[in-house]
Amino acid sequence: MVSRGTWSPVRNRDEWMGRRDAGRAHLKTTRDALIVADECDDARLIVHGAILSAIAYGDAVTIKLAGIKNGKDHQRLPDTVRQALGNRASQQELTRLRNLLGRKDESACGHRALTLREAHTAVDQAGTFALWAELELGRG
Repeated sequence: MVSRGTWSPVRNRDEWMGRRDAGRAHLKTTRDALIVADECDDARLIVHGAILSAIAYGDAVTIKLAGIKNGKDHQRLPDTVRQALGNRASQQELTRLRNLLGRKDESACGHRALTLREAHTAVDQAGTFALWAELELGRG
């Protein structure tokens, strides 16, 4: 059984499109940033953009498919996705989302510079999550 998350009902289910579009935009921006980044650059903003993409896609899935949205605690988003999709929720993608969200604070306000390699990994993970989310959105 899934524990009660921090989600709430959505009045306008068409909100999912804006969230999906934001996910696409964040992902495109992070991919573009990787092209121009140098090895010595601090890649925190690229990693953070990848995480924001995954959050937006997660919200799009929960809003479209279940009419619910996550609350203020982004760490609970995987629980909300699980609630929205039930047994159809991919454990692999929920783990991928948890891993990305686990880097949110570090990428937003951490004290350590993040490497270009870490940014590539985050963008790849966000891209894989986005592909899965787009498939789920197409089913709904």
